[in-house]
Amino acid sequence: MAEPPLVAGPLYGLRTWAVAGPPGEERLAGPERRTPWPTGGEWLCATCERDARHVAPEHDCVCGIHALHPNAANASRVLRVRRQVPGIVECDGPVEVHPEGFRARRGRPHALVLVPGRNAGLLGRLSRAYGAEVIEVRRAADLERVCRERGLGLTPAVVDEILGPDTVREWRRAAQRRTRIAVARVVAVLVIALALAAVGYAALPKQSGPHYVYGRSGRHLVENGRPVNP
Repeated sequence: MAEPPLVAGPLYGLRTWAVAGPPGEERLAGPERRTPWPTGGEWLCATCERDARHVAPEHDCVCGIHALHPNAANASRVLRVRRQVPGIVECDGPVEVHPEGFRARRGRPHALVLVPGRNAGLLGRLSRAYGAEVIEVRRAADLERVCRERGLGLTPAVVDEILGPDTVREWRRAAQRRTRIAVARVVAVLVIALALAAVGYAALPKQSGPHYVYGRSGRHLVENGRPVNP
């Protein structure tokens, strides 16, 4: 597979943020590292935890500001995440493009996405702190349409053109293989669990002859699974 290309920003993508801080003073933070994002339109510059000597985004590393291309699958993906704020991030500087998304040197919140059932007051406070717009959508298709109409992010056709269709197809085949392996592992675990349960049930002592069982209507004498008249 060819090395992912570096392109110049600005570039827009989808992502989610965690929320940190007390009520009324909430701030956006990275979901994993919990790095707070600066307010007031300032850029968050990425650093690498593995090797401080290189500058993000470094090839063969995971450093950088991560974002997803605004296609239908990724829009659905970010809106499904609970207890996080979905939105659109603006990235700048060198950006390494991948079939699913990209990693950038720096980024800042461009828009926060409000869906039904989420905390509108919280998003209002965050939007004022970061100078970011609040976009209200009902479903993933609405978010994809907003990005397409505003020219935000790379379309699937542009991603294919940048990376080459062979690279994208190879990545998709690799992703499908990983999915099949994960599903096979889950099925194997279930089969083993059922087999162990069957063995355990078979090892239980069987009651022979008449015995009593108890239910809502009281005590009953049964034999071979059938009631016995006393």
